Amino acid sequence: MTNLPDNYARVLFDLNLESEQVQQARELLEGSEELKEALVSPIITKADKRRVIDRLFPEAMRNFVKAMSDNGDIGIAKDMFGAYDALIRERDGVVRATFTYVTAPDEAQIEKLKNKIAKDHGKQSVELHLVEDQSLIGGFILTVGDYVLDQSVKTSVQKLRRHFAER
Repeated sequence: MTNLPDNYARVLFDLNLESEQVQQARELLEGSEELKEALVSPIITKADKRRVIDRLFPEAMRNFVKAMSDNGDIGIAKDMFGAYDALIRERDGVVRATFTYVTAPDEAQIEKLKNKIAKDHGKQSVELHLVEDQSLIGGFILTVGDYVLDQSVKTSVQKLRRHFAER
């Protein structure tokens, strides 16, 4: 079974286009509901859709967007761009991570955390997203891809409750 957004992302990645051209196309496809609706509409002819694409999109992206439009796949553009971003991060040696906390870490702690994540995951750098969540009570949750390190007080309390409920 193939994943269509991933397939399109791989083709776009292999085209090796300038990031500005891809970004312009992304902004058009993700930023305009009217454009997306027009490009998927069965009422608008293929020729009219192609004229619109020729007028709006960067030249290097036109054939790619036309293929998506011709195949009726414009609706998956957001997922495709997400998969494309993942390919770019992989190429550039970047890993994405989310650090959920109660008390915000200082800059030195953030740098230490980024260095540890990069080392542990064999990457050159880390795209770290910080999220405050007071419901954790204390501690933190670190998520890197499928890996989750939950050191929150909230989870510890839940584990204790389950432990004593089983007795």
